[in-house]
Amino acid sequence: MKIVNKILAFLIVLIFTGCSFKQERIEINHYAIDFKTQKIAKTPKLNSIFIEEVNVNRSFNLSSIFYSTKPYLFEEYAQNRWINLPSNMIYNQLTDSFLTSNIFENIVLRDKKIEYEYSLKSEVIKLYQTFEDNKSHAILKLKFDLVKDDKVLKSFNFDKIVLCKSNNAYGFVEATNRALKESIESLLNSF
Repeated sequence: MKIVNKILAFLIVLIFTGCSFKQERIEINHYAIDFKTQKIAKTPKLNSIFIEEVNVNRSFNLSSIFYSTKPYLFEEYAQNRWINLPSNMIYNQLTDSFLTSNIFENIVLRDKKIEYEYSLKSEVIKLYQTFEDNKSHAILKLKFDLVKDDKVLKSFNFDKIVLCKSNNAYGFVEATNRALKESIESLLNSF
């Protein structure tokens, strides 16, 4: 009986001791795609455009921020995440840039029932960071199709490799924002 009491007392002490250890909480940094573009036209040049939701490659359309240290191997940052899905953030920046540019008289968002002259299909094919020779780069590959009457009038392809200022997630986010801003400004200036 004494042995059972000793074992029971030992187990109770062990349980309470184990429960008293606090697990260390890992701080997660959340990053956004956010940049400003300039007004391009004083008065609108074209009538209307419908901006379709951005299609991001499913592999990269997650809250995880990915990097690659060697070909075919992708890893995600443990303490760094996107604040929203890249497709949503890029769509918001794209629509904001079109509104700011003043190229189109009307910008139609998310409602295909409203009549429009043009539509813009956007696709993000690649979105990740690479490391090589103590430097890192943001890899971004985009495709935009300008459509009128169900025919592609023009395709715009952007394949960006931008040097990151720092070899961490924040450096990648800064480089990604620069690459997206340059690509969207180039797209807007082509109208």
